[in-house]
This record gives sequence, structure tokens and C-alpha cells, in this order.
Amino acid sequence: MRLSAADRAAIVEEVRRLDREARVRLYGSRADDAARGGDLDLLVISDQLGFRDQIRLRIGILDRIGWQQLDLVLRRTNEQDEPLAATALASGIRL
Repeated sequence: MRLSAADRAAIVEEVRRLDREARVRLYGSRADDAARGGDLDLLVISDQLGFRDQIRLRIGILDRIGWQQLDLVLRRTNEQDEPLAATALASGIRL
């Protein structure tokens, strides 16, 4: 995983600030130690968060870890079978 412990903690803290029950997965190239470059791909599974929360979350995360390319995907618990969520759950790393 190519994400510092401090950045991981900041991401989880920002998510939990809005929903204490939410789960966070890092997927994509940053989850692969052998890969190079890449944006930050995060899947947040929450039954409480909505579009406005996604914007707040994006700003909160980037304020804390520095501005960079961030793909932030929100899915509800019952949407875990959706292709992107299924891939992130299968190949991603829980933060």
C-alpha cells in the first residue's frame, strides 16, 4: 500500500466524523506496492452518507492529506454487488 500511516488515519478520521459505522477501502494502483503513480481511489460504504456528505468528505480528506487526484465512491451496504464496489472489496485494502 502506497499511503502513509498518517494519511490512512486522517482518511478514516474524516469518514468516521460523518459516519462512525462507515467502512473505507483503498483500491486501485495505490493499493498495489508494485504499481507506480496513480490517483487515490477510495470506496466508502455507508448507509447514512449522501451526495453533500461526499463533497464534505472530499474536502476534509484533501485538506488533511494534501490536494491530489481523489476518486471517492460512496456505496450503500446493499450496493456492494455493484461492479466497482465488488472489485474494490475484492482487491482493495481496508483502512
